[in-house]
Amino acid sequence: DAHDLFTRTFNPAFFQRDSTVQSRQRQMASQVLSEFAQKHNSPRLATLAYKVKLDAFERVKKAIDDMVAQLLQEKEAEIKHKDFCVDEFNTNQLQTEKKEREKEDLIAKIEDLEMTIKELEEAITTLKSEIAEMQVQMKRAGEDREKQNKEFQTTVTDQRETQKLLEAALRVLQDFYGDKAAPATALMQQEPAGPPPPAGFEEYQKNASSGGVMSMIEQIIADAKAMEGEAIRAEEDSQKAYEDFVKETNASIEAKSKDIVNKSEEKA
Repeated sequence: DAHDLFTRTFNPAFFQRDSTVQSRQRQMASQVLSEFAQKHNSPRLATLAYKVKLDAFERVKKAIDDMVAQLLQEKEAEIKHKDFCVDEFNTNQLQTEKKEREKEDLIAKIEDLEMTIKELEEAITTLKSEIAEMQVQMKRAGEDREKQNKEFQTTVTDQRETQKLLEAALRVLQDFYGDKAAPATALMQQEPAGPPPPAGFEEYQKNASSGGVMSMIEQIIADAKAMEGEAIRAEEDSQKAYEDFVKETNASIEAKSKDIVNKSEEKA
């Protein structure tokens, strides 16, 4: 604006007059330039005002033309600088917006990672708890199996001792009665021996009434053998069930342990 004002104010045609008029006009122009220089605090305009006052018109005109040209160049340079600043501002604005979007994306990614880490930690804690529980169950199963085996050993031992004692007693009776024991023995051979439970010794009383004491002893021996066989089968089934349980539990513990390792690596 100052450049335009100066150009409009100091038109070279203003100075195309006779020398007297030119002298008066130089004085007026010098005064205007001096006031304008003071108002805008411009050392160059102050110097120009001094030159206008002292120099001839042509030199003054040339100085004014030079100054106008310089001011126009400065104005053009300012426009270019302004355009450059605007472009830089727009570029910075775009870069700032881009960085803001990247920042928001990173924040969202961090939140997702934090959530994933939390879920992994909870899953690892659950797996460790499940492994600990399975180990406790397996320990209890081992204790129960040991207890069952002891009961089995006691049962088998008792039944075998019973058979041993009754067989000895039967031999004594057979020696004592001799042929009299034969009918009872034959009767026992005709009747199948089985493992019915001794409910109040009803079966024993029936055998005693039909075949005597020796028949009863033989029935008790057969029951003892049947009970021994049943105990052995039950022991085998229990042992197999225990072994299957241990195998499955160990496999599950191993799988969960690998899962813990994988989740720990993923969390890291």
